[in-house]
Amino acid sequence: MNDTTPRGYPLPHPNHLLSDDVLRLAQALTQIDVDVSAQQDWSAQAREQHERQLRRQQLRVLHQMNF
Repeated sequence: MNDTTPRGYPLPHPNHLLSDDVLRLAQALTQIDVDVSAQQDWSAQAREQHERQLRRQQLRVLHQMNF
């Protein structure tokens, strides 16, 4: 039996009591939180980059129209 998920999060063991696995579950939740935060940061950076590119493109179009 695997004791971690494919992403490496620790899993509880079916033969353990919940009290035995509470630290593993807390560790998994902490790792998930770190991963979600990193994904949110990456998404925000990608969105900002896309918005900058769009503004530059819009300015080029306006410039070509002699505004």
